Amino acid sequence: MVLNHATSSDLRPLAPLDILDRLEHYRASPLPTSSQRAPGTRRIDLHSHFAPGDAAATAVAVTAAFRVLRAENIRCAARAAQRLTDRVVASGRPLHPANVVTLGGTISTALEAALRCSRETKLMPVARLRHRTAVDSTRPPAKRDSRACALPTALWPEWTLRLSPSHPSGKSVAQRIDELLTVAYLLAGNITSIRAAVHLTGTTVSSHNVSTFLAGLTRHQDGADVLHTLILLADHLDVHGAPIDYARRRALFAARSRFIDVQTWLDLQRRLRSNPSLDAVHAQRWLFHTLTGSPAHLAHPDIAPATPVQRQQYKRFRWRILPPEAELLHRTAQNLLEAHTIDEPVQWAPRLPARALRDLVLPGPDTDSISVAQLHQAVPGGDFSIAQLAHTLNTTTTAHVTYLLSKHPVDWSPPRFRRTQHTATRVGQWRIWYEHDRLSLQAIADREEASLATVRLALLKNGTELRPAGSQQGRQRRR
Repeated sequence: MVLNHATSSDLRPLAPLDILDRLEHYRASPLPTSSQRAPGTRRIDLHSHFAPGDAAATAVAVTAAFRVLRAENIRCAARAAQRLTDRVVASGRPLHPANVVTLGGTISTALEAALRCSRETKLMPVARLRHRTAVDSTRPPAKRDSRACALPTALWPEWTLRLSPSHPSGKSVAQRIDELLTVAYLLAGNITSIRAAVHLTGTTVSSHNVSTFLAGLTRHQDGADVLHTLILLADHLDVHGAPIDYARRRALFAARSRFIDVQTWLDLQRRLRSNPSLDAVHAQRWLFHTLTGSPAHLAHPDIAPATPVQRQQYKRFRWRILPPEAELLHRTAQNLLEAHTIDEPVQWAPRLPARALRDLVLPGPDTDSISVAQLHQAVPGGDFSIAQLAHTLNTTTTAHVTYLLSKHPVDWSPPRFRRTQHTATRVGQWRIWYEHDRLSLQAIADREEASLATVRLALLKNGTELRPAGSQQGRQRRR
């Protein structure tokens, strides 16, 4: 490669001018006939395939080779070799990860990796994922389709948030980016085709969508680090596995249209909300989304949001969910898994050690940068603006706050209605105390730190028959 493609400017730092003149004379001269092993071996780079017959040429070639071979690591070796591989491509010879070994016959896996990495910024993004150039991999790509079982159709929300570039307006650079990221995740270190990866992850995006997204990603200032992180996540999953088999869940629940008893959900809504929605469709969507890892628009037609307005309504439902609602939904999801003898957590996402991401600049915020306590303190009672809450929490994206609220529900009910909610959840216990333990209304009010009127009214609404005043056993009547 040095003898055929390096220019004088490339080699000037390596040798005196008289040595370089001898090299140029050698390169300009045809090889002697004795060097031609057979007519079929003639090729444009024969100078690289046979030991030079000139000592000066040998000295320069060896010196240049040592700058690559004695580099501190693969990345440094790639930088040392980059100018040479650039010259190879400029000569008109195609150079891609699969054929770098043809540059010089049999080479070590480390040198092969260095030559691949020297072309990293020029490679198609799919090739960068397959050959894991971001992590200086010496491991060739292989069939890794089994990884799809551990992948949700839409990438885990925290990683979607962290890895999604956005326009200056704040909008994502691509629609359905969570699904596109999952396909890219599956391609890391994998020889499978994009079409096959799309099918395995259960999405309905096209191969063209994936290619276009990845091409746009590499043009983004943080794109290289996004690819790097996807490779790290794929390696982590290959080594440690995952506690959820999403392929099994998709097979079990993808065609299902009902996950929760409608009346149970509506009864809870009436207790919790002053203006309850008399529809359980968002709850059904939430359970489909959570159990399968697939976005709600891929659900059964009876529950899938079909219009942009419906999709926005479901998105709003996820971040305005109240803690008791979230608790019921999680309990329902766990019961559904247990009914199919599936011993898995309802939700899960991989975590990488902080040191793995220390030197990477990712487009989205670190989800741990705002604590649950900070979130709960910042949410006002009653209705609020998600944009204003993002400003209060000093984050640049509303998607960050949306994610936090959906993961850590906050009771944003007004104080007055919150007291009503508390009464609704406690009245069953009050009735037991009143009817079975024979406590007086005042005793219950004192125990619960509530007013006597609140206890009396709640029990009456609950269908409790109140005893006549002064009828408590052992209690003296007023005279």
